[in-house]
Amino acid sequence: MGRVGAVVLAAGKGTRMKSRMPKVLHPVGGRAMLEHVLRAAGEAVAAPGDVASGITSQEGAGAPDAEDDSRRTAVVVVIGHEREQVAAALDWTPPAEATLALVEQEPQLGTGDAVRTARPLLRDIPDAPSTVLVLYGDTPLVRAETLRALLAEHIRTGATLTFLTAIAADPVATGYGRVLRDARGQVRGIVEQRHATAEELRMSEVNSGIYCVAADWLWSRLDLLEPHSNGEYYLTDLVDVAVHEGRPVNTVSAPLEETMGVNDRVAQAEAERILRERTNRALMLAGVTILDPVATYIEPGVRVGRDTVVYPGTHLRGATVIGERCEIGPQSVIADSQIGDDCRVAASWLEHAVLDNGARVGPMSRLRPGAHLLSGAHVGNFGEVKNSTIGADVQMHHFSYVGDASVGARTNIGAGTIFMNYDGHEKQHTEVGEDVFLGCDTLLRAPVTLGDGAATGAGAVVTRDVPAGKLVVGMPAREMRRVRSRTATGAGQAEPPDGGGETGAAPAAAQGVDDTPPIEDSSPANRAGPQGRPLERGSND
Repeated sequence: MGRVGAVVLAAGKGTRMKSRMPKVLHPVGGRAMLEHVLRAAGEAVAAPGDVASGITSQEGAGAPDAEDDSRRTAVVVVIGHEREQVAAALDWTPPAEATLALVEQEPQLGTGDAVRTARPLLRDIPDAPSTVLVLYGDTPLVRAETLRALLAEHIRTGATLTFLTAIAADPVATGYGRVLRDARGQVRGIVEQRHATAEELRMSEVNSGIYCVAADWLWSRLDLLEPHSNGEYYLTDLVDVAVHEGRPVNTVSAPLEETMGVNDRVAQAEAERILRERTNRALMLAGVTILDPVATYIEPGVRVGRDTVVYPGTHLRGATVIGERCEIGPQSVIADSQIGDDCRVAASWLEHAVLDNGARVGPMSRLRPGAHLLSGAHVGNFGEVKNSTIGADVQMHHFSYVGDASVGARTNIGAGTIFMNYDGHEKQHTEVGEDVFLGCDTLLRAPVTLGDGAATGAGAVVTRDVPAGKLVVGMPAREMRRVRSRTATGAGQAEPPDGGGETGAAPAAAQGVDDTPPIEDSSPANRAGPQGRPLERGSND
């Protein structure tokens, strides 16, 4: 068999959506409806030689040479309404075996005319497809395996036209055309619901509008279609043409939900529910515990490892990957993030973040793009990390902000610590070494570096670099003495204070108790930072 081409019809106005956005761009499961259809079509037609055997393009014998256009499959999207918006928002990269082209249908004169608009892009090319798959851009629930089954049946039987049908318990509610068959069960036509008789309306087999057609026959018969009373050309009329010519016409049945066209917000919500159920079920069968699937929102592209538990109210989005034995939620939102094994994310929001094995976040914290927690790091409640690396076993338990920084292993970030990364003009970097102790309410005005084993007193405002092993206190922070030898607890003192390092309380010396001399006056000169910059210039964003 030769190549397979695909035509995706996406030119409709979608007036029932009551939206300024083109219908096919409305999201279902985090992706535009059109993207779902393109993914399914791309998988189905990318390796036509393997269709009959059921082998997908990813499982086949490898992709063709990217320069060999003669072996590529063409996918054509017919657009019309808000053409520029659809073209700009199209977020799908075809596989190596396929090409993607857009063509405008203007004016929009029905589905038959839409396929005719795509004809030059599929017929007038080298090694043109011998089979054409036609489907709609507003059917986000159709599966690639269903389309492959349709193609396989078309190839096996040598039919001129094969189309997808479904059995509806309430066919009138679908609004779809009915499939007419003779006494032998052979297709003899399709009748649209508005033209059906009372007897035909009771027929349960409905037409999905997804067709697989022999290309040469299709291109020549499109010009034979007659306009209906509304001036439009219907693709369904091709079934009648094929039957009248005595051509073989076959069908493949699929679940009704896969043929569902989304025409309004109610149908969009229903499609969202179905796709969510499908996604959650697949994850649970693969070994993931989802305590309340109805209240758990996981997009199709998300991957979750075995023995991970997902609690209610959790949203997993985009290209998120979660390892094994994690606990996620409740009420967590994780988008496009990478989470290792044995991690915990409680009631927190992560965007483009990375957690290494054993890291913990939350409750009520946020990791913004560029946040990276190394193994065993803990960001507790009401913390925020942005574009920063938090070292292994770092403890940041309460009310702190870290932005544009690197924090070394085993450092304690006390409650209320702020990394002031913005100087009013651009972001600046802060470097904190290993085994550093940051007392409560420490302010670090970037750019600044704290060496290994350094410590700050509670309320210290650090505007200059702090050497390794040194203690600074006050505003602006001044070096007082060398920190005592660190113990196995890494607390930066001979004995940990009450409550350990969790509250971020500074060592006794850092609180002005031991041999720390009184803080000098806080005149404007002393409050100035490097190069005389006033402290109030430092802030976090």
